[in-house]
Amino acid sequence: MHSETVKRFGKIAIALGLVYGGMSDSAYAVCDGCVVSAVGTASIAITGAIGTLGSTLSTLLEEIDNDIAAVGAKMAGTSALNGNTQREMASQVQQQSEIDQANQETQMPIDPCSTSGSNYAMQAAHAANKAASSYRPGGSYSPASNVLSHMLNSAAPSVGESRRASASIHEATYCSALEVSLGYPGCSSSQMPDADANADSLFIGAGLPGKDTDLTFTPQQIDAAHAWERMATDPEPPESITKAEAGTEAGKLYIAMQKAYSANISTAQNSINMLIAQRAPFAGSAQLIADINQSSQAAQMYFQANESPNAKALGQLSWEELKSFEAGRRWRNPYWIIQMGAQADPTQLARENLFTTAFISDMTYQNEQHSQHIEVLLGQILAELTRANERAALNAQLQKVHATNAK
Repeated sequence: MHSETVKRFGKIAIALGLVYGGMSDSAYAVCDGCVVSAVGTASIAITGAIGTLGSTLSTLLEEIDNDIAAVGAKMAGTSALNGNTQREMASQVQQQSEIDQANQETQMPIDPCSTSGSNYAMQAAHAANKAASSYRPGGSYSPASNVLSHMLNSAAPSVGESRRASASIHEATYCSALEVSLGYPGCSSSQMPDADANADSLFIGAGLPGKDTDLTFTPQQIDAAHAWERMATDPEPPESITKAEAGTEAGKLYIAMQKAYSANISTAQNSINMLIAQRAPFAGSAQLIADINQSSQAAQMYFQANESPNAKALGQLSWEELKSFEAGRRWRNPYWIIQMGAQADPTQLARENLFTTAFISDMTYQNEQHSQHIEVLLGQILAELTRANERAALNAQLQKVHATNAK
């Protein structure tokens, strides 16, 4: 617009120059009449040029006014548009804030598996407690081995009979490769060598050397754990006496001493029984596995990668394996790390807090495992001290009972 105006003023200046430039000296050389005539002609030319100039200036000023009005309208429109845009953005921010707040207050967990473990935790704990109680003498637990079942649930035989029973249990199921190579009578190759004499039967499950940890035990592994428990705590319990002997004064004293002995032994056996029960599959765990496999992809992939072979074969899992899954499915789970890293919300600080919490959970579980080992070792020490301190007196009292010749 400015360049056009300059051009037009330039044309006007050229026209005025031509008008004044056309007045040569020859006009003054003629008579006065000629001068008057020349002045009149020049006046007409000047008047026309001025009129043209005024018309041009008027046109230019009108165009300038129109341009200024257009610029003002454009600026007003832009201002109005910016205002509308800001109001729309503020409205969207407010709506999103309200939606986020409502989601935080009312929505269900994004990961259905986040509550699946807790939904079954109480059921699994009760099942473990009941199983541990059933392992006590006279309980509902019955091993597949008739000899082992008899030794755990029947009256205690003599020391010699207890030892013969231990040999029978070992030869039937738990002979080692060395014993087989030496040709021990009754021994054959076993898939659980020395299971009745090795602590692995309790902590990782009976099996061949080099096996991985089983947190869910098969029925055979449960039997092997009980066979080891018997050998580790009380392989030769105090012999039971007859009804007639129990009626004598010596018999009553023997029974009292026998119960004191059993009370201390049961302390060691209680911790072991609980560990075995926590590794036994519990009812309802099949539905738990189904829930995990239908939950978030991260939890499903981690469970399938870490589920024990026994849990896959049985279609059930134990309380111990459930705890391991809950402790590790975040911190030990690379799929969960990827899933959380792709989330835009919550903030990075909240993510770090989750990672730390998951790590603490994993460390807590490992500390629990160490404490279980310590409890069993302390129980075995107690059992050994009990045998050393009280067994001699028990045997002496038993001889007195037999000396009564009660029938």
